Amino acid sequence: MAKIDKLDLALLQLLAADGRLAMAELGRRVGLSRTATLARVRRLEDVGVIRGYHADVCLPEHAAAYTAAHAARVGIVVKTADVAAYVRRLAALPEVQEVETLAGEYDLLVRIRAGSASRLDEILDRVNGWRETQRTTTWVVLNHYPVA
Repeated sequence: MAKIDKLDLALLQLLAADGRLAMAELGRRVGLSRTATLARVRRLEDVGVIRGYHADVCLPEHAAAYTAAHAARVGIVVKTADVAAYVRRLAALPEVQEVETLAGEYDLLVRIRAGSASRLDEILDRVNGWRETQRTTTWVVLNHYPVA
């Protein structure tokens, strides 16, 4: 693990609160020059303490409808000795967000998010057309309740 001092901790705290802070502003808040701040931040990135920057987004209800309106979970029963190859084929579809193997009635549980009902239908038709696909069951997501 990288050595982290009080200044690093202060930088990390500020970046965690606002990852878009300019290096000059970040440095000003901890009492360092822009160059010294940039060097510390790069070091923290290089050693993996800072793993990335992201936008924490909370969409209004009506806006969620525009971000790929059709979500579904698909249970799939497959007949193949090479499940990993089948999963890779699924994962190659851009709308497939997650694939899980299961114990029980279904072999796989797939999370799909498509831009339209017709695109969701196309994806399901494609997957059902694969020779390894024995059966699918689709559950269309009506609402999503994130749990913190």
